[in-house]
Amino acid sequence: MFRTFFIRNVPIALVVAVLLTLAACGGGGGGGGSSGSGSPTGTVSVYPRFAYVANARSNTVSEYYVDAATGQWHANGYVPAGTSPYSVTVDPSGHYAYVANQVSNTVSEYTIGANGTLTAMATPTVATGTSPESITVDPTGHYVYVANYGDSTVSEYTIGTGGVLTPMTTATVAAGNGCYFVTVDPSGHYVYVANYVGGSVSEYTIGTGGVLTAMAPPTIAAGARPVFITVDPSGKYTYVANDSSNTVSEYTIGTGGVLTAMAPPTVAVGAGPDSVAIDPSGRYAYVANASSSTIAQYTIGSNGMLSAMATPTVSTGISGPTSVLVDASGHYVYVANNTGGNSYVSAYAIGSAGALTPLSVPTAATQAAPVSIAMTTGTAPVTYTPKYAYVVNYQSGNTISEYTIGSTGTLTAMSPPTVTSGNAPDAVAIDPTGSYVYVTDYSAGTISEYTIGSTGALAAMSPGTVACGTGPYAVAVDPSGRYAYVANSVSNTVSQYDLGAGGVLTAMSTPTVATGNSPVSIAVDPSGRYVYVANNNDGTVSQYLIGISGVLTAMSPATVATGSGPESIGIDPSGRYVYVANGAGTTISEYTIGSTGALSAMSVPTVAAGFAPHSVGVDPTGQYLYAANLNSHDVSEYAVGSTGVLNPMSTPTVAVGNDPASVGLDSAGRYAYVVNNGDGTVSQFTIGSGGVLMPMNPATVAAGVGPMSLAITGAIQ
Repeated sequence: MFRTFFIRNVPIALVVAVLLTLAACGGGGGGGGSSGSGSPTGTVSVYPRFAYVANARSNTVSEYYVDAATGQWHANGYVPAGTSPYSVTVDPSGHYAYVANQVSNTVSEYTIGANGTLTAMATPTVATGTSPESITVDPTGHYVYVANYGDSTVSEYTIGTGGVLTPMTTATVAAGNGCYFVTVDPSGHYVYVANYVGGSVSEYTIGTGGVLTAMAPPTIAAGARPVFITVDPSGKYTYVANDSSNTVSEYTIGTGGVLTAMAPPTVAVGAGPDSVAIDPSGRYAYVANASSSTIAQYTIGSNGMLSAMATPTVSTGISGPTSVLVDASGHYVYVANNTGGNSYVSAYAIGSAGALTPLSVPTAATQAAPVSIAMTTGTAPVTYTPKYAYVVNYQSGNTISEYTIGSTGTLTAMSPPTVTSGNAPDAVAIDPTGSYVYVTDYSAGTISEYTIGSTGALAAMSPGTVACGTGPYAVAVDPSGRYAYVANSVSNTVSQYDLGAGGVLTAMSTPTVATGNSPVSIAVDPSGRYVYVANNNDGTVSQYLIGISGVLTAMSPATVATGSGPESIGIDPSGRYVYVANGAGTTISEYTIGSTGALSAMSVPTVAAGFAPHSVGVDPTGQYLYAANLNSHDVSEYAVGSTGVLNPMSTPTVAVGNDPASVGLDSAGRYAYVVNNGDGTVSQFTIGSGGVLMPMNPATVAAGVGPMSLAITGAIQ
């Protein structure tokens, strides 16, 4: 069963999935033992799979897939929503997602793909009341309810074929003054609405066809400015976060769903409580305190009353926590932080007594102002399977080598083993869907465009190339798959493109933006908000904001200093740190990403590398970084510390081929590949314990002459 949660003037809808114990023959399903999500014999495990965050200021929904074993979120792109999306929910089947857009007075409707990505329905929106602040789906997956703050009503919809919403005959029912949040009890019989201005909770029964009928009495008193309400998994207790009185109201659910205040009726929390989440076992409760930047922790007694844990709060470390969610396995807690310019979700593990501990990668980057979280579940964890790799050969008759990736990570040349490109190909990028490949043709001043076929073989698009600046040296596609950017090393510009139908690139109305001297590397942060460009000849990184239409705008300051001859930029998956390989020296520059996207040198601004580090790659867990050193013919290996500072591993380097020019890692963090420009090979490694690279058998595979760069794609399922 799913419930949608929500928050005060930054209303928040979050989905808490109740742990389902499904009868099954045989042992526990889904490999629960390895993830810690196992269930007793005779039951089926439930896993977190995909997560979604509504970003109020960027009018988008960020998408993630979840590693059930670690709780870490991995960026999976984003999609546009309406104006000021304030609440996101998913249906119990995990097939549909709905977003309440506060300013445009609509609900955006999406289907959820097998890989977790959202696609707008043929009818992309449905109208609501005024200022919709919260949205929820009933546990049967038949009905949707929306709390409209502006006109104090609840909109009612049925979910039709394909997930499309249809207003009920009774399109709305009256609620209390300034209703902010709506939830459905686990039985699917009752609906409760927190009325922010009225200081009350409205109570309804769900009748035939999902229509709401007010109970007797129709409301019950709450604290000052109630912004959120939830029901525990047993359906016996209800909790309301009161923003202005800094309390949580506690109720029992009686016959017919009527609420009765407990004695005492409230428990004290931190300043500005905005959300409450209850773990699937019903033993623990967590409250996001927006004004004190903490999560309050409680145990739930046998009578439903909350008692503070021995450690009553944990800090979010980021200001403005406004939404809290417990995953379906009951192992992880996630918190959206949306004030002070921060755009992160904090992540915690739940200990044996319910206390929270930050994960090893404690945050995930979002778009601007994350205010709502939703998550799907399933009986198997998400898997990422690497499938194909492509290597551009600068001196090999203008070719791209094509490989399939086997079950052990080894590369096997496709048939045919190469496809032609433009003149002097030197960089390659793949769009987030794994459908399109783009290659910079340095001497031709073009971008070659390809589609990826069912076997992984590349086929030239029509047209096969698009023009760019002079000396294109690097290419990147943003996480949403809507924009592409090319660093032109001779003309000192970045070319900007929209990805059209079939992946064809079209120059934006502002076709280029200026960079520093000789831009040779370009990277987009995981949230899709920022772009960074390494300028080789002036020792700087240019910094840009990505606008609503994808156009880049220089930050202030426009550049930050690096070491000598910066060649490559790597960004950690949490979106907190940036690393730059200084190819004319022997160092890697280290930066933190600030709340505006601007880079600041870390307290340890550089770390030693080999001779002429030419490429850096951060593994998908954010725990390790690898640097390919062109002149020392090796790869430096680092562990990423808690503040982002790099620490050389006990085995600080591993040997590779001649003149390693590029390092790439698969999205599961199991394999690493190094392109060796001098001997025309690709070195292959598995990532072992502690991040140490272990050569595969065979240790290398052949590429063309002068390989420069590689890209890897796979399938999320």
